[in-house]
Amino acid sequence: MKKFFTAQSAAAFLIAVLSIPSLSFAWSGKVVSVSDGDMLKVLHDGKEEIIRLYGIDTPDNGQSAGLKAKELTSVLIAGRNIEVESKDVDKYGRTVGLVRVDGAVLNEMIIRNGYAWVYHQYCDEKFCSGWVKTEGEARRQKKGMWSEDNVVPPWEWREQDIGKTSEDKPPEIITGPNAKATSAVELQPAVSEGNTAAVELPHAAPERKRTFHDTSNNEAWEGGSRFKCDGRTHCSHMTSCEEATFFLNNCPGTKMDGNNDGVPCEKQWCR
Repeated sequence: MKKFFTAQSAAAFLIAVLSIPSLSFAWSGKVVSVSDGDMLKVLHDGKEEIIRLYGIDTPDNGQSAGLKAKELTSVLIAGRNIEVESKDVDKYGRTVGLVRVDGAVLNEMIIRNGYAWVYHQYCDEKFCSGWVKTEGEARRQKKGMWSEDNVVPPWEWREQDIGKTSEDKPPEIITGPNAKATSAVELQPAVSEGNTAAVELPHAAPERKRTFHDTSNNEAWEGGSRFKCDGRTHCSHMTSCEEATFFLNNCPGTKMDGNNDGVPCEKQWCR
């Protein structure tokens, strides 16, 4: 009787597992090339597959920090085995997922090094809140692109169609074993889970005095004062709906209400 119930329980468990369509499984692949900071091509089962990194958005190639974001991604995956955990397939047929490099999550490493925003609209897993805090820390420490003033997120840059010419697009960086290195960044060891060491890119822009905002809370501070007009104009510079509303109503030159309905940053903050 005991064996019967054991076998019955095992069968029920197997049926339950097979009936869950949302289970995702990681698969290994070989990186063929890096298109930009958050997109790469991977050879999987003899076919090239485009991987869009889940939950983050990096500067586009034509932006000031776009090439450095691409170089960082190339450095972190060059010569290493990767695993892809698929989360979704986007409208372009690309696999959207987490990429692990020697056990560390590539998506998070890019945020930690200051070359990615957490894409709030599409990042809805529990770990996304931790990524937001990591982004805030990178901002405060002026890592990567956060050492520049007036950093424009790629979704706003695409909407404004700034500087998009074929001459601005750098060539793909091939990371295969027989490829000649084209990146100006020297290979650095991958960051393992629990290790907060960041890969620093050379020739970083000089630090400038500016106000930084922690995306893990809802307050912005400068000299002890709350919400002051300080030249910020985009949603990416805000940390809450309250702050965005203040800037829209009180500060000149803001670009946070594309449909002119009086509600700013509807994609990022005032949903």
